[in-house]
Amino acid sequence: MLLESEKTPFVETTVAKHMLSRMEMTHKERGIMVASGPWGIGKTSAIDAFAEKYERYCVVVKVEPGPASGKGTSSSKMMQLTLESLRHARIGSTYSQLGRSAWLLRQMIREHLTRHFDDVDWPAHMEPPPFTFIFDEAQYLSREAIDVLRFWNDHDRTTTPFPVGLIFVGNNEFAMEETLGGESVLSGAVRSRLLFELPLAYKHLTDTDLTLFAQSMGVKDANALREIVAYFNQPRIKRDLRQAKRLLTICLRDTEDGNVDAETVRKVFGL
Repeated sequence: MLLESEKTPFVETTVAKHMLSRMEMTHKERGIMVASGPWGIGKTSAIDAFAEKYERYCVVVKVEPGPASGKGTSSSKMMQLTLESLRHARIGSTYSQLGRSAWLLRQMIREHLTRHFDDVDWPAHMEPPPFTFIFDEAQYLSREAIDVLRFWNDHDRTTTPFPVGLIFVGNNEFAMEETLGGESVLSGAVRSRLLFELPLAYKHLTDTDLTLFAQSMGVKDANALREIVAYFNQPRIKRDLRQAKRLLTICLRDTEDGNVDAETVRKVFGL
């Protein structure tokens, strides 16, 4: 029987295809990308798939909520989170603990990036291979933090050893999120540098995507698959893959042999 804690196989849904194609180009071009959309459509799954493919050439930073004041995660906190993520990458740190000084944090990040490709042989007159930071839950970043990151990407006056790609993935209000002053969390300087701005929604998950997801969870019966799709075609029901996983996990547990039929789906999904 499938346990809820078990990792669901990656499904290349329409959302995943949109994200991955743009992430690939952003990475290769050392660009900046923003992807925004609601929870449960597979954004994190796409990030995981990309990070697995480019394990050596990208680092995923999971952003944490900032202070209750609503200003978002500060640039110093962002650098601390980035450094912690770099520590889990291939090259270890010579520093025993993190500091709070923005200058020290910047120097530590520079050291990591400088050493990250020490064993890669490339011509001295060329930049190292493309490297990208992916900020998941980017809606928690402050405008200040994003503006600091902009200079990491700057090809003319980067503050990192080499220009890095930046991918921001957040909720469906991220790109339009406003501060108390009425300004977007993305400054004009950041917006003008965007290679892609990708707004996503539940409607971008198709019936085929839902079917493939259910099949990846172990549902094989054609009638059961039709009932699952029918459930998510109801008015006011969001095409939330996390919700689908929870309900399908219950279906699998409620069957002795793991063969989910239409009756089980109707019972668990409330059809």
